[in-house]
Amino acid sequence: MVFKNRRAVTFIEIVIAVGILAVAMIPLFGLMSRQTVDTDRNASQAFAMNKASEILNTILDNVPFAALRQGNPGFIRVDDLSGKSKYRRFNEDWARKMMPVLFHGSEKQGAGWPCRGIFTDSRGIHYLVHLRVEDVASEQKPPRPERIKIGNSFPGGSPVSFAETSELTFSYLRNPALLSDGNWIQEYVRDAAQRPFAEVDLGAGRGVAESPQNIYQDEGMEVCGPDEPRYLDPTAERYTAKMVAEKVPYETSDKFGWCLMKKLLIQVQWNLDQKNFQNPEASDGRVQRIHLMTVKGDID
Repeated sequence: MVFKNRRAVTFIEIVIAVGILAVAMIPLFGLMSRQTVDTDRNASQAFAMNKASEILNTILDNVPFAALRQGNPGFIRVDDLSGKSKYRRFNEDWARKMMPVLFHGSEKQGAGWPCRGIFTDSRGIHYLVHLRVEDVASEQKPPRPERIKIGNSFPGGSPVSFAETSELTFSYLRNPALLSDGNWIQEYVRDAAQRPFAEVDLGAGRGVAESPQNIYQDEGMEVCGPDEPRYLDPTAERYTAKMVAEKVPYETSDKFGWCLMKKLLIQVQWNLDQKNFQNPEASDGRVQRIHLMTVKGDID
């Protein structure tokens, strides 16, 4: 049997078809390449974020406030804390075990262990971790706390505020000395005949200081002097850090001796160029960085 209409595919047609297919695949290959790059970047960013968070959380939970010293990078130092009983366990042995966890490769110097180290992920990419520590120090110690009346528009309106200062300060409203009305306290005490006049009359663990129905009134305060704290137009007090803190227990200048908080800024840097996988400080190529910041308070 002969098929007169049968026609074979020529070589030129095959070449043209392959060319068309190749052109059509170029965007697909580009997309796959970008997805690979994005996957590498996302994986490395996740590793860097996890490592930075892990280090900051460890410092917040397990490194004493006094052992963390100001600098860029900061330092962890314990040799001048040995004479303080509450820091007895934070000795050189503790530091030698802790530093590889926090900053791998950090070597002790005169100022302590630098907060700077290298970590490596499963792909062999090196990450440089660098922690800056800044003391939030107080330079002022007024002879007494500042006091102001915040005005009688509070709480419906804005209260009068203290003057601006560059110091870290703590302010609060002084609790009124007298109860506005002693009658309501019968709901909180066993002896209905008791009519407490002042807060100290309530006793430990008995009742509250003021009726929620009468919180912003001055009833019963008539016997108080004009400078007594009141419910209406309350008195605010402000303290500097030197008034509420003890001097840090390590040798330092007086300026940084009174410190309640330390700013912690951590940077993780790496390079996604394969030739710079093990050289995170290289300035050429695909340099990557992340930063996290937190504050550590002196609650030791």
